[in-house]
Amino acid sequence: MNVVPIDSVASSASQIKDELPPQPFRRRALADSSGISAIRRPSPSRATASRSIPVEIAFLSAYGVPEQVLQFAAATARRQGVCADEALLAEGLVSEDVFYRALAKHLNVDFVDSPVDVAPSGVATAECGYARVRDPSSGFLWLFAPSGSGVFRLMSARRAAKGRPLFAITTRTRFLEAVRRADPANAARDAAFLVERVDRDLCARGGLRRGQVGLLLIALIGLAASLYAPFFFLRLASALLLASAFFCGAFLRLFACAASLQRCVDAELLESEAQLPIYTIVLALYQEAAVARQLARAIDRLDYPRAKLDIKFVIETDDEPTAAALRSHPPHAPHEIVVAPEGAPRTKPRALNVAMPLARGSLVAVFDAEDLPEPRQLRRAATLFAASPPSVACLQASLAIDNGELNWMTAMFALEYAALFDVYNKGLAAMRMPLFLGGTSNHFRIEALRDIGFWDAFNVTEDADLGLRLARAGFEVRTFASQTFEEAPAVFGALVKQRTRWFKGWMQTFIVHCRRPMRLFVDLGSRRAIAVLAMFASGLFGPLLGPFLAARMAYDAIFGALLAPVALLEVALSTLWCCLAIAGAVSLILPLAMGMRRRGLTRFRRALLYLPLWLMMLSIAAWRALYELWRRPFHWEKTEHGLTMRSVLDVEMEVDPFVSREKPLFDQEAGA
Repeated sequence: MNVVPIDSVASSASQIKDELPPQPFRRRALADSSGISAIRRPSPSRATASRSIPVEIAFLSAYGVPEQVLQFAAATARRQGVCADEALLAEGLVSEDVFYRALAKHLNVDFVDSPVDVAPSGVATAECGYARVRDPSSGFLWLFAPSGSGVFRLMSARRAAKGRPLFAITTRTRFLEAVRRADPANAARDAAFLVERVDRDLCARGGLRRGQVGLLLIALIGLAASLYAPFFFLRLASALLLASAFFCGAFLRLFACAASLQRCVDAELLESEAQLPIYTIVLALYQEAAVARQLARAIDRLDYPRAKLDIKFVIETDDEPTAAALRSHPPHAPHEIVVAPEGAPRTKPRALNVAMPLARGSLVAVFDAEDLPEPRQLRRAATLFAASPPSVACLQASLAIDNGELNWMTAMFALEYAALFDVYNKGLAAMRMPLFLGGTSNHFRIEALRDIGFWDAFNVTEDADLGLRLARAGFEVRTFASQTFEEAPAVFGALVKQRTRWFKGWMQTFIVHCRRPMRLFVDLGSRRAIAVLAMFASGLFGPLLGPFLAARMAYDAIFGALLAPVALLEVALSTLWCCLAIAGAVSLILPLAMGMRRRGLTRFRRALLYLPLWLMMLSIAAWRALYELWRRPFHWEKTEHGLTMRSVLDVEMEVDPFVSREKPLFDQEAGA
């Protein structure tokens, strides 16, 4: 630990001034190619000199910071509704190191410019900007990194104090790093098991048993085999059971298509920056060095006051390449690189949980490493939350694929996402049904997340599980017209691995939430509980057992009495199978066609010829997931990003009231 004593700091104000970069007060403008209108900010030359400079930054004038810059920071702070020091640092007018070094000089206390250990109790007081040090032999008992009114209070306390000061000053970044290191074992426990303290029965680790997986496997194999049994009534019973489940799933999809025709009216955007809340953005990263630069640019495009952004990059302890890439290509907005403490399981939801105790915002957004969210997405979400009742806990933006031109797999991926997010999910939200969330572009009220214990670290599709747990806790999930552009896997093996993890997580979610059916119906109500079961029937059991049922129907059509029934029972069964086949085909094709039209993806219509191969891939992934669930239920199979060229297509599209039409910013090879 390096402590800079007060007598070794510059004896005159000019030396701190010399440490400032040549032009530290000019915010770096985004490239003209960004196509983003800059947030309206008054020029420093227009700052009103008649207004007094807030106390938390006024002292900087004695340390070489021009008064014009302080006036500009004060005006920005008034417009955004934040403290002046937060605006000064967030806008890049003065570096964090210079600000706190000058503050230490002004208070006549030591400045700590290296890592320092704080006591575990410091976690509780970190939000107030101070913590007790673990080893007082350094000459001070407390470590401070104040902000806002805390700067004024510390100044007042220092003037009133007599004798040698018992505290030192450090930067906010070093302070938060010290707090995170204070009690890593407890942080690791909370990240992995906090959700179990809220409701153990709804957790994958506590509610998932190997015997349950075995029972599910036996039931599925038995159902598939019974379709080909030599006993007619056994075949009839199993076929009727599957037909009932698939009918429910098909009709739910059709109802969702009809409900999605309702036009969703977004509230007017909050133009006053002072009205916007602090927004925490969490990105769980692992081996994502290839897309670090792209990610930083995507964050800098966000049209949101920088002083109200709280960005957390969560990385694993052995992922130094990603940390180095983030340090080499950092976003301009204030951000932290949070290193997750050692522990199990090493999953995305655990990493998200690590960041939650450090979140400053009342709203939380989750993005993935390869995401390119629309610039105004945060403003849209904040506006809708302000206009919605507290029961609305989550807003789901639409995900779109921007490398769909590569091959038939990425094209089908783009069509599937259009059907899911612009048709199916919108329809379910319009009917007030539970949603299985997408893994990214989820926007939450942080209080709702606290109520349910945040994410289940042991569920490998934490998004689907979280949407269902929010619904069971009485919260509501809605969608809104904003897009986030993503990269689809372009190789068959990578696609199968990704879908394997998704199916495994849905199986976890199905077993955990349906192991007590009566409680499910009590929590959700009959209508919504039946809808959830129908979602599992179409999304999970369809890929698992659909091919066996389709093969049985094809056999009966060619060699049996399906198309030429004689007896009354044969007529009834033939009618049932034909209706099921028609309903299944329509419920599969209609959302794809509607999503293709709304998203403007008609150029991908030839990819529908590969739909049988796509369905075969889903079936392979589903059975592989069942095997994975048996062998290693909590293993996270990562999808690699940054492997394909992502492009922006200059295609004229009709304005569609269902879908936001902002485009990706740039043509870039993600691996650059």
